[in-house]
Amino acid sequence: MRQPTRRQDYKITLLFLLLLTLPLSAQDLDYRAPLNGPLLVTGTFGELRSDHFHAGLDFRASTNTPVYNVAEGYVSRIVVSPGGYGQAVYVDHPDGHRSVYAHLETLRPELLDTVRARQFAEEKFRQDLRFDSTAFPLQQGEQIGGVGNRGHSFGSHLHFEMRDAKTDAALNPLDFGFSIPDTRAPQIRNLRVYELDNHGLETHIQTFKIAESRGKYRAPDTVVVGSPRIGLALKAYDRQNAMPNWNGIYGGELYADTTRIFDFRFGRIPFEETEYLNALTDYEEWNKNTSWYHRFWALTQDAMFLETAMDKTYDGSLRLLPNRPLPVRMLVNDQAGNVSEITFALVYRPQERAPQPRPHQYFLPAGERSIIDNGAMRLELDADALYRDLFFRYAQLPDASAGHLSHTHQLHDPLTPLHGHGKLSIRPDQHIADSLRDHVFLGKCQPDGQWSGNGGNWTDDGRFRANVYSFGDYALFLDTIPPQVAINYFATDLRRGAGFSLLITDNVQGALQYRGTINGEWVLLEYDIKNDKLTYNFKDGDPGPGQHRFAIEVTDRQGNSTVWERSFRR
Repeated sequence: MRQPTRRQDYKITLLFLLLLTLPLSAQDLDYRAPLNGPLLVTGTFGELRSDHFHAGLDFRASTNTPVYNVAEGYVSRIVVSPGGYGQAVYVDHPDGHRSVYAHLETLRPELLDTVRARQFAEEKFRQDLRFDSTAFPLQQGEQIGGVGNRGHSFGSHLHFEMRDAKTDAALNPLDFGFSIPDTRAPQIRNLRVYELDNHGLETHIQTFKIAESRGKYRAPDTVVVGSPRIGLALKAYDRQNAMPNWNGIYGGELYADTTRIFDFRFGRIPFEETEYLNALTDYEEWNKNTSWYHRFWALTQDAMFLETAMDKTYDGSLRLLPNRPLPVRMLVNDQAGNVSEITFALVYRPQERAPQPRPHQYFLPAGERSIIDNGAMRLELDADALYRDLFFRYAQLPDASAGHLSHTHQLHDPLTPLHGHGKLSIRPDQHIADSLRDHVFLGKCQPDGQWSGNGGNWTDDGRFRANVYSFGDYALFLDTIPPQVAINYFATDLRRGAGFSLLITDNVQGALQYRGTINGEWVLLEYDIKNDKLTYNFKDGDPGPGQHRFAIEVTDRQGNSTVWERSFRR
């Protein structure tokens, strides 16, 4: 047998080394579930949420249920925050994927010790720690922590994600082989038919309740419309076998006659694209009635980032010929392959309709940068801020209420989505003393009549500027009211207590800064922003027996501070 030459030997060795360094495919790692026992899904990947798609799966479980690492890897990041994911662990895997475990109540001891050491070193509760592969390697099945309800969570559960480690884009965890029995087809509840003008704006909307019998869905046989351009939307939900929750669907398809016009699948969602949800849903219906509709057409081509088999240059709206029925088929499916569908015909009957009036003060074309400046108010919008052309309504409303430093500026209405943010500058209508300038904020009127703060800063031309994330009513306000501190649980005799808790609130919405001490030494107070709650636990630093003095200073965004003190016995 002929022996390989030295050069062939070298090539074989080099090829072997290259193969060792290549990332494994998703199939090469056998992922296990992050929880033992049945996985009870209460939230699906791609589910519709306010201003974003849900980036993972939610699994119902009681507090402190053990959470396990799904595959070999290492802890690459730990985040601790008052809101958001609360307490989250990120694990990078050798196949190029990343798993995320969020809202955790507890962490494995070495992770908790590392977090606590950094918190005490920086005297700060909020942390974002990064690690290389040598710090905390993990084998598959090792416990990471325990299920919790921290951060922006309203019930004990595990929020679990899979991501592309290189881009951090969220991936559908159901594509990684987790066993979640699902033989239930999605449910179609309502159909919406939108008549569109040449700007892509709705001129008329028809809503139809969809009847269901033995798993079959029936729409009206024929839908008559008065416009040659039509958009369609469905209200639809999905359920897995083990839970009654109405979760989000996996995908949908639209066929005109036999041609696929529009389709989407929730397989990959880059976080920088997630706000395009507002161009793929009925934003007005959600804000008015908290009711979700999936559009089967996109308001802007930029929103066509979801996985699809269609040409992304086409928006999915339908063009009809007069009096010629167009057969339509709409399908929704789940990741397990269950499908529900409706069929009907669209007929365009030309009608003598007066053009729909769109009173406005400014016309703002989509895809172009826009600036409105009338001296008292300046609004700057980037080219991608609008999904469609906007007939922008504006009014300046005099307001002499206490605390108001300017007129109220009515920017269109909050039922029209604003992508990203705009920059809004408002000029005060009265003199503001230098000592009060740091107490000014730009506020927005909320549906309950209260004003929320957008912060901001002064510009060289004497106006106050802040980023705004939606249209609505804005004005300048003066805030000299300090935050409030109240007792949630704080007995003066804590010899048998595990700790104490306080409530911190402010007259203007927003996160508060705080610093607590016992006998002058900094102490760790965990902040639960959704409940305005600060919690101190003696296991994180017991001052020992005797009398002690606790003090806390709480500061709002306008620099107003409150100092609160209390003595206790340990």
